[in-house]
Amino acid sequence: MNWDAIIEAAKKLENLLRRAEIDLNEAEKAIGYYLFKDCDEEAMKKYLETMANNPPPRSKRTQRYYRELYRVWQQWSPQCGLTGRDKARAWGWGVRMAKNIF
Repeated sequence: MNWDAIIEAAKKLENLLRRAEIDLNEAEKAIGYYLFKDCDEEAMKKYLETMANNPPPRSKRTQRYYRELYRVWQQWSPQCGLTGRDKARAWGWGVRMAKNIF
């Protein structure tokens, strides 16, 4: 585990999350799905895409959050240089940093 790389990726994610209009609780739920699927990149992409474009009946605001989360994931994921649980750790820390909880 490379904590320097995890924290660097988390800081980049924090900046993306702060610029996006996202309920950070939804970002936490999304990484929970990623972990549930054993850190399957393709499953995460499909989940976020589905929630962004054809979500279950919920508020329009939630759908907008997932559109932004999908965009953030697509931008951040290939650049973060991490995989699996380390990527999940970076996402979790990025969300905490965006919430100012750490």
